[in-house]
Amino acid sequence: MNVKQQSKAVQAASLTPSQAGVGLLHKAFELLNLFQVDQANWSQSEIIEITEMSRSTVSRLVRYLVETGYLAEIPKTGRYSLGMAAISLGQRAEAGFDLKSFCQPALAELAEITNETIVLTAFDRKAKSAVCIDQLEGERGGLRVFEKVGAAFPLHAGAAPRVILAALPVKEQDAYLLGELPAFTPRTLISPENIRKDIIRIKDDGYCLSIEETYLGAAGMAACFTGPDNYPAGSIAIAFPLHNMDDVKKNNIGIEIARIAESLSQKLKA
Repeated sequence: MNVKQQSKAVQAASLTPSQAGVGLLHKAFELLNLFQVDQANWSQSEIIEITEMSRSTVSRLVRYLVETGYLAEIPKTGRYSLGMAAISLGQRAEAGFDLKSFCQPALAELAEITNETIVLTAFDRKAKSAVCIDQLEGERGGLRVFEKVGAAFPLHAGAAPRVILAALPVKEQDAYLLGELPAFTPRTLISPENIRKDIIRIKDDGYCLSIEETYLGAAGMAACFTGPDNYPAGSIAIAFPLHNMDDVKKNNIGIEIARIAESLSQKLKA
């Protein structure tokens, strides 16, 4: 959903009785929700056009949000971005949010469907890596694809990291692919051209399949889930021995992973 669609969805949402007396607060959140990764700054005229609020309402809200630090005016441009108060609020929310516990039902569902090892990763934005934060060993052999919880892989290597790479804005993908792309096995994708081709497949299919890219004898299948800002939050994946490949394909596990990941995304946005 793009910014305009999101704004219209907020407008369309009817206020409950408990919300009826906080119309201005509702408008303030609608305004703040415009500020997304793919459009991080807005002018007042743009806000008026997309929200269809009156000029006086937007002016009053923007002035208040600047005074309280939730918006910051970009000098000499007439445009605004999220301010330090908004950043601090996000950091406090992130610190108090337990992604592992939140995703437990999804991991359990996928484990029951597949009987294979299930891996949950979180996206480390600073390190540009996928960090394993939980792992459920499968009943069909207990294959482990991370040495331990807390282990990380760069975004190009394997299914669980690469679905996160595929969900990033194109500019960030391009910047990442200009860097070093280490190989973990002879089958790790390290060619930017081949990685871009696989990103296209991921977008078409909704999931990524990798074979022996991080561990010989093991394959993986993963889908990415996104946070409230539509930015990748992590991935949910299964890892399985190559000799189980036919069963995995036959049972359309990729479709199930994509469905479960999309469900996580919707719950994170709720």
